[in-house]
Amino acid sequence: MTEWKLFDGGIPLVSTFEFHEHRERAAHLEQAHHELRLHTAARMIRESAGPLGTFSDLGCGDGGLLSLVQGSFTEAWGYDFQPSNEAGWKERGVQAELKDVFSVLGGPDIELGNVVACTEVLEHLADPHGVLKWLHDDPVPQHLVCSSPVNETGDYHDSCHAWAWDYPGYEKLATGAGWTVAEHAVVGMFQVMRLRK
Repeated sequence: MTEWKLFDGGIPLVSTFEFHEHRERAAHLEQAHHELRLHTAARMIRESAGPLGTFSDLGCGDGGLLSLVQGSFTEAWGYDFQPSNEAGWKERGVQAELKDVFSVLGGPDIELGNVVACTEVLEHLADPHGVLKWLHDDPVPQHLVCSSPVNETGDYHDSCHAWAWDYPGYEKLATGAGWTVAEHAVVGMFQVMRLRK
């Protein structure tokens, strides 16, 4: 069971707005190696939806995942701080805002749904443990779907990632914050987890 911290100090550059400010939009829904991962996450999200459920996608990118699940909820919205992703929201017909959700663990102007997603996000953050604990302790979210690479290590990882986990290490990350693992699937180079309180 392994977790790798891939940076020194308190705040990794890859988690900052400065790093993401001029990055190109990543249309993951149209990228073959991300497509199945996104559809797996969407299935888990839909299976977590209640009859009057709401959904928030934290680090929603260009809105690909939101576009797959928004019809399963009474309300669905996202947040992302990378400006290039904003163009995708209108194209995909989703509601999202340019905000940095994670620098102050949400802040008062961040609204959470009953179901929350953090897909391909945790590995970029300064404190993924604190984020999962915040989401668990907030009374609104009841389910969380997250995904990260499953094949990275301290020696082999994308240069824009601040953390890496193997399969049991990812489960420990979630359970250490108080979540119960309802499902954990490996999809290509990714692992996708559905968590509940």
